[in-house]
Amino acid sequence: MSLATDLRSARAAVVLEPGDAGYDDAVAGFDTGTRMTPAVVVDAQSPSDVALAVAVAAEQGVVVTVLGAGHGRLHAVDGGPAITVRGLDTVEIDAAARTARIGAGCTWDAVLAAATPHGFAPVCGSAPGVGVAGYLLGGGLGPLASALGYSSDYVRSVDVVTPADGPVTASADSHPELFRALRGGKGGFGVVTSVTIGLPTLAELIGGGIYFAAADVADVLHAYAQWAPALPESCTTSVALLRLPSSPALPEQIRGQHVAHVRFACLDSAAAAATQLTDLRDVARPLLDTIGVLPYAGLGSIHGDPTAPMPVANGAAPLSALDTATIDAILSADDLSADLPLSSVEIRTFGAATGRAPADGDTVGGRGTAHLLNVYAAPVPDLTDDQRLAVVRSVLEAVEPWRAPVNLVNFVGRANGSSAVVGSWTSEQNDRLDAERARRDPDGLFPFARHSSADDSAMGDPT
Repeated sequence: MSLATDLRSARAAVVLEPGDAGYDDAVAGFDTGTRMTPAVVVDAQSPSDVALAVAVAAEQGVVVTVLGAGHGRLHAVDGGPAITVRGLDTVEIDAAARTARIGAGCTWDAVLAAATPHGFAPVCGSAPGVGVAGYLLGGGLGPLASALGYSSDYVRSVDVVTPADGPVTASADSHPELFRALRGGKGGFGVVTSVTIGLPTLAELIGGGIYFAAADVADVLHAYAQWAPALPESCTTSVALLRLPSSPALPEQIRGQHVAHVRFACLDSAAAAATQLTDLRDVARPLLDTIGVLPYAGLGSIHGDPTAPMPVANGAAPLSALDTATIDAILSADDLSADLPLSSVEIRTFGAATGRAPADGDTVGGRGTAHLLNVYAAPVPDLTDDQRLAVVRSVLEAVEPWRAPVNLVNFVGRANGSSAVVGSWTSEQNDRLDAERARRDPDGLFPFARHSSADDSAMGDPT
């Protein structure tokens, strides 16, 4: 019998093959440039569907791809079975316990909508359209990371189906080694069906961005390199060199402009935040300054990341330092006066809380990294995918002398090397992750980068 027949016989709720109604939606994701054509898709409507699909795959000994929101697709999928968790999209708020139980198919938009009316602040990323599960599995670095730390620090438990165990709940008290691995270890253990997170209480913050003209970029970046690391823990910042489209959705002052966009999020008072911003605001006259009191529900407006699906070409490099020479190297690689296909060259500055691991353990890689360079190339019609990736790599190569030893797995893109995923953890972390993956998935149904082989060719869709 075919795999699809076996899955239907096992009474999985929705089993789709190419050409079936709903198949294209089931395999779709944010990145439209990475082709996903599995031979059969289980569109899970419940954790039981996931368990059935995993059991059938284990019986047949076939490799499975897990499909989430599609922001982290590093490799195409051609044939074989896939499980999409998009139907697991419920959010349950326990106001008394200050927790949220979140289905693996949710994006952060849904969590913000459910939690913020209670005055709670889900610790999410800069783009609330990203999937919750994949983001948390990789740690998660958000706009308030300096003050609040990694998002995975707030995970209280994870419901996961593993080939060896079936459905289990991993927490600090139950399956603690699996829990540790799932907080930052990304994949290769099974299929997450839901996560429970703690919710800080925070209704609003000081946040927004300052946009500077291309002519002022060099002065702004050199000032940023001195200013950003000196900010207090309460303030988180980043800067991006952007080539903005001439879109009516953008404010007129920056529409169609090449700009430096300094992002800022702060838990201090408005007056204290203004004092922190004085030195930067004095560097040059801004085109636009949007920093002010911001409801936590509007956190995504700080970075203003794209929300429409697109073909993604990106890569990242962790930085141990950001000095005059580093800035000069970045400026040489991305001259905003030139019409390059680069759409965003971003520097994220880490803060104190990102260096503190939770007491109950995790496997986040790169704690203690000072800065992160994150680079994207726009989907220019007359350029091939390889050409776009080459432009991204040229910027990453420019900062090689300042590269930190451990990557951040959620930011690894197709422009990074084949060993970049394994390079997202130290050797000790990789050894522990390999051991836990072998324990939970001994037959490799969910292949992931292994320390021994440095092969990330079958990662699937981490987010």
